[in-house]
Amino acid sequence: MTWDKEKRLSGRFISILVFLIIAAAALAFCFAAASLSVAAEDLEYHDNEVEASEELRQILKERKSTATIGIKGKTDQEGLQQIIGRLMAEATEHTGKPDEGDYLLFQYASYKGQGRTALSGVSPVVELEYDMSYYDDAKQEEEVSDKVKEILKNLDLDNKTDYEKISAIHDYICDNIEYESSEEGSDIRRTAYGALIEGRAVCQGYSVCLYRLLLEAGIDNRIIFGTGVSPLGINGPHTWNIVKLYGKYYYLDCTWDDCDGSRDFFLLPAGSGFEDEHIAGENYGEDFFEQYPMADEKFNADTDGLLAALQGLAHSIEESIIKPFKRTEE
Repeated sequence: MTWDKEKRLSGRFISILVFLIIAAAALAFCFAAASLSVAAEDLEYHDNEVEASEELRQILKERKSTATIGIKGKTDQEGLQQIIGRLMAEATEHTGKPDEGDYLLFQYASYKGQGRTALSGVSPVVELEYDMSYYDDAKQEEEVSDKVKEILKNLDLDNKTDYEKISAIHDYICDNIEYESSEEGSDIRRTAYGALIEGRAVCQGYSVCLYRLLLEAGIDNRIIFGTGVSPLGINGPHTWNIVKLYGKYYYLDCTWDDCDGSRDFFLLPAGSGFEDEHIAGENYGEDFFEQYPMADEKFNADTDGLLAALQGLAHSIEESIIKPFKRTEE
């Protein structure tokens, strides 16, 4: 073979190799483009996760079983899974509204999420699909809302102190709900519907009921999930509440008070022995209790309540009379 022939063959080989490389790159581009499917035409794409979580929160409140949520931007497969979980966490964050926060968190049973990336025009977007199941439904929630209004009207809490409001709601729950020890209606027993409409609940039903009623009355509180330890040393999943009273939070367990026919677990401070029988789950660490500082002394209704009432009266006078008067003088 002559040198010229070898040169021609070598050049032809290089040309073929370049063609194959270009073809492979084009094929890879086609596959990449195919992975970014066309966005849904009727889906609204949110600018950020905060807006998206607000939509998901409303979907949970309406007890819808499926939802598709869009967000502008791009991510990878790992990022999709993180966004799915993060949105659900943000949608069930405590907002201080009675039918949100822990009320939602403890009344949906489970969810499955999946996501994909897409192109809306030339802009990358993320589409998330949720399948959800609940312990109750939208119609039952309507009945609960009507019942809550009725209860609060009958309790006549308008002119009561915060302590009197908490006491009245605690006593109503213990007087009107029975603990369900059997498996009968197990899912609905976890809900405010089971507690307030059917009058039977497990600890979760007591806790969401207390959470809803207290927030409706203007008393902040949270639900704590963890382990209950009985006097016999038997451990089991359990929920209870922490309740805000004049700037500090106190433990309150309506379930055990009802079962014992006592107030042994009513407004107890940290270090009272409550934590020995109520072991909070891993989600309730130092960061959580920095947000919700626990009282370190037992609340005294006679002295603490009177002092707090006087402080509240002084604050009201300051806001409604003194400050407006000062502004008028200026």
